[in-house]
Formats: sequence, C-alpha cells, structure tokens
Amino acid sequence: MTNQNGQPTSSGTLYIGSYGTAEEPTIHVCTFNSKTGELDVIQRVSGLENASYLTLHPSGGRLYAASETEATGGESGGSVASFEIDESTGQLSITGNRFLTHGAHPCYISTDEEGKVLFAANYTGGNVALLPIAANGELATASSVQQHTGELGPNAARQDAPHAHCIVPLDHSPFVCAVDLGIDAVVTYRFDAGQGTLAPHGISKVHRGAGPRHLIFHPELRAGYVMNELDSTITVLKVDAEQGVLTAGQSISALPADYDGYNDAADIHLGVSGRYLYSTNRGHNSIAVFAVDQQNGELSLIQHIDCGGDSPRNFAISPDGGHLLVAHQKTGNIAVFTVDEESGLLSKTDASLQLTSPVCIKFAKS
Repeated sequence: MTNQNGQPTSSGTLYIGSYGTAEEPTIHVCTFNSKTGELDVIQRVSGLENASYLTLHPSGGRLYAASETEATGGESGGSVASFEIDESTGQLSITGNRFLTHGAHPCYISTDEEGKVLFAANYTGGNVALLPIAANGELATASSVQQHTGELGPNAARQDAPHAHCIVPLDHSPFVCAVDLGIDAVVTYRFDAGQGTLAPHGISKVHRGAGPRHLIFHPELRAGYVMNELDSTITVLKVDAEQGVLTAGQSISALPADYDGYNDAADIHLGVSGRYLYSTNRGHNSIAVFAVDQQNGELSLIQHIDCGGDSPRNFAISPDGGHLLVAHQKTGNIAVFTVDEESGLLSKTDASLQLTSPVCIKFAKS
C-alpha cells in the first residue's frame, strides 16, 4: 500500500484471530507500519466461530484457523478452516475447506516444516490430531487422532482431565511435541507425513501442578521452553532432536518475587536473535523479558513491563524483530511495543488497535 506520494504506508501484513460468533468478524487482516507501529484493518472475515488460533502454511499462501468449539455442524468436535491468501494484498478468500479436529475446543494448530500436514491440539477433548495438507494447501480429513492419558495434576479445578494445549514440530526431526495442561507433561509423537500418521514416542514430565500451556524450541540451541499456565513458571528443556527426547531442567518464575495475586501465564516467544525470550502474564497483566544463555539456554529475568491492557493472551514479534504486539482478550486492544535489539528490553508505543476479544496474532510470511 502507498500514500498519494507513492511512498509505502505499511511494511507488513498480519492476521488477528478473535473469539466471537460465526456472524461476527473473528479474523481481521491488518497492515502494520514498522516505522510508526500503527495498525489498520483492511479486511474483516466472518463465518468462523471462535477463531482462537491461527497458523500459516510454510509457503505463505494459506492461513489456517482453529474454530474453538465443542461441536461443528451437529458433529462432535471443533474444526480447522483454510483460507487462500492474495499474494498482492494479503487479504483472505474463504474456500469452504474445513474439517473436524475430532476433539472439543481446538486451541492450537501448527504445520510441519514442509507444509504436508497440520497438527491440532484439542483442549477439552484431551487429544491431538493430524490432518493431511494437499499440494495446493487444502486440508483433508484427519488421518490420525491420539488421545492423551496419564496421571492428572493436583489442581482439581483445572487438571480434571487431560487437556492438550499446544502441539509443535521439533525442527529438523520426525517428531512433534504436544503439551498437556492436565497431566503436567509434554507428549512426543513420531509423525509420518506421507502416511498421515502419529505414533506415540515418549513423554516428558514437568513439575506437578505446573499446567504446561505453550512450547517453543530454540532455533540454534538444544533447548525448549514450556510456559506453565497454572504456576506461572517457564521450564527449560534439554532437547535431543535425534532421539526425540526432552528433559526438564531449569524452572524460573515469570512473575515478580513480591507478587502473590492471581495469575495465569499465557504465551511465550523468542526474539528473532534468539538471545531474549518473552512471556505474558494474565492477572499481573505484564510481559516478562528474559535473557537466554547462549551456551545452555537457561534464562535470567531482566524486565517486567505493563502489557497495556487486561488479559494479554497471544502476542507476536514482527519479522524484523523491532516490534512486539500483544492481544488483550478482555480489553480488546492490541498494544504495540518496540524491542531494543541489543538489550532485548521493551518500550510501549502510543499505537493501538481496538477489536473484540482478540486472542491470536500472526504476521504474514515475507
């Protein structure tokens, strides 16, 4: 997009998923100006209830959205929908390509590195599913579903059953890892994209009552990071990608030492350099910033900053690493921060965008 002088007015496109009915716009396509931090909505997409998590095909040509529901069209379980992305504008075309995840309330989706399969984590269903992806990016019906089992955690209110909360591939390996809030564990599967199968491989426990929610892997170090929702800690994992083995190591709080109020930890991401890690706190309503030891992957807390809203859910870091955008489910605003490349520290900007119940942000692939 350009202004009347032919100068660029935006430097990127991003997609925001929200809770809402099928009649409401639950996906917003926005342009982002990396100089000013300003966001502008260029498309509002309705037709998908509770578009709570989004992911992109590795080619950048498709957006997939989880519909976090208990049932779909009278059938049990949530679903995933596929949208074509216009290469020139970044806007979405509704394709009608939508399939069940075979579990209630899918809350996280991802693809393998080659874009041959999509993985879905069903929170209430307590299971994970694999859906094949055709060469044109369209989904097919789930070809493998795996139900989680195991000893439940001690939090009776939240750990009443297995609750798969995230599923991500282990880069450059045939393994995919699913965190389960209910059983305090990361469950590893071997997947075969050609056959469309998931096979149980191993299980890695974190400390009891942690309630693991999200998992990321460091792109260079043999380390992974689990954001634990229930006790607001981050567990550092030692990663053996060849064997598909994860071992829990350091555990560090994402809260200030003197804070004893309510909190549910939410999301976690590494900065583009891999030297800093960021996480969000709902209740304390803050972003925690950690320095990453470049030898062993361990974390040191260096900053807490007010997140600029209530209930910061998902957040995203711009592809150039210069900005961090936070989606606030309760206040409905997207807050924009600048990221200091050298120190990793955040500074809040005046830029903001108001929506209804935004919970997921994904930048388009450049």
